[in-house]
Amino acid sequence: MTLTQIPNTPGGPTSQYGPVVSHDSGASTQSIQSNPSPTPVPGTSAPATLSPVASPSGPTPNYGPVVGPNYTPPPTPTLAPTTAVTPANVTLPPPVTPGPSPTPGPILRADLMGVQIHPFLTNEQWDKMLGLAHQLGVGWIKIQVLWSDLEPSQPSGSSDGYSDMFRTLILDLQRAHKANLHTLLSITGAPDWARPANARGKENGPPENPQDLANFVAHLIHETKPVNIDAIEIWNEPNLIREWHGKTISGTLYMTYFNAVYPVILNEEKAQVDQFEPNHRIIILTAAPAPTSTVGDGSTLDDRVWVQQLYDGGLGKYGDDVAVGIHPYSWANPPESLCCQAAPGITGWYEHPVFYFRNNIDDYHSILLKNGDSNRKLWVTEFGYASYDGLRRSDGGKASVNPAAGVGWENFLNQQQQADYDMRAFYLAQKPPYYDFLGPMMLWNLNFGILPGLIDSGREEAGFSLLDLQWNPRPVFNSLAAAPKTTPAPPQ
Repeated sequence: MTLTQIPNTPGGPTSQYGPVVSHDSGASTQSIQSNPSPTPVPGTSAPATLSPVASPSGPTPNYGPVVGPNYTPPPTPTLAPTTAVTPANVTLPPPVTPGPSPTPGPILRADLMGVQIHPFLTNEQWDKMLGLAHQLGVGWIKIQVLWSDLEPSQPSGSSDGYSDMFRTLILDLQRAHKANLHTLLSITGAPDWARPANARGKENGPPENPQDLANFVAHLIHETKPVNIDAIEIWNEPNLIREWHGKTISGTLYMTYFNAVYPVILNEEKAQVDQFEPNHRIIILTAAPAPTSTVGDGSTLDDRVWVQQLYDGGLGKYGDDVAVGIHPYSWANPPESLCCQAAPGITGWYEHPVFYFRNNIDDYHSILLKNGDSNRKLWVTEFGYASYDGLRRSDGGKASVNPAAGVGWENFLNQQQQADYDMRAFYLAQKPPYYDFLGPMMLWNLNFGILPGLIDSGREEAGFSLLDLQWNPRPVFNSLAAAPKTTPAPPQ
């Protein structure tokens, strides 16, 4: 078992985390208790069989501050006017009240829906996760990995530098493809040997030389085979210093890394054309920034400013194989709402547009339009609502979010509201005008709640989870699984 120790930085819903446990192609780790009575999942022919195989002794994700409750961000230039989007053909759902799951709505497109899975479990657990993705009816899974865990040592004559985790990831991606799931791979966190000397050991950051990142991505795709990867996101939330130590936070500077990686992906695709899927291509995503404002100490850069800097750095020259990654979290504000009127029961995290699903998406789209890039897609590589309602610690006691973590917004919603808000976000995104410019949306997350180290310490990641510590599906899992879905036939 390999644990990734990353300092905990409490705060808003902005994810960056590393593997919790590693496994090899045939190994199993510790045994843990199985769930004796799996809860049936509505809309499926069988109950969710969620008997766990191994229990990591303690995850160490790093999840960090964006803005605190009642924080008033400094004014920033308005890049483009934001119009309240309420088209005539969109009927907004009524406010949520606790109660039974809502009646299933219109049919959703499964190929525009996905869920993020914490990888590096045992083989049996990974297969269970793929099965659960199918039970949810989504077409995509997302995996995020730390480069530093996959290539911890600089390649040399005696070693290629790659870890067992690297080989595990290859197998996991290949098995997901064989299971007919599309895969989005998010890569972040350079190993120390590649980072600037003054940044080594400091949370995460980019390499000194963009070509080192390009070489790693090329090797990963080469070994995995391009057909097993459907999309790649180059980095995670680089408008936060904890993800970008050692370099100036700048979307323009980020593009020098993106520009280095893009051609090697194309080269690998051309070199390994699959005979059964000759038209397969990998969609390449710019890193999704965290919704935030610029802080004077340089620890964050306004995400709207950062996205505009992507265009200042040349993003507009790319074709439709490049999309813009976004993380339109909404804290506890309903997905249809716009800034800045607090919903009933909301006492913080509502005072600024960054706290709203629609404001975030609308502002990003306005930046694309301002730059004459109306045909480019926005991919939601993370979104979701959190609630600690219904979660239990490993000792059986009622779980609660750590009061010192600065994430009190996780106390605002009960678990049924969490389910309703997540589903309403999916429905909203698949109606005009959002349907016209949004790509797939990845719900965050499927399985962090199974990790005792998160639940017991009240970490915010567990509140988003679709599974609880006993591997039981939460209401959000059941609502998503029960929603009618279809997958359009591929173009001829």
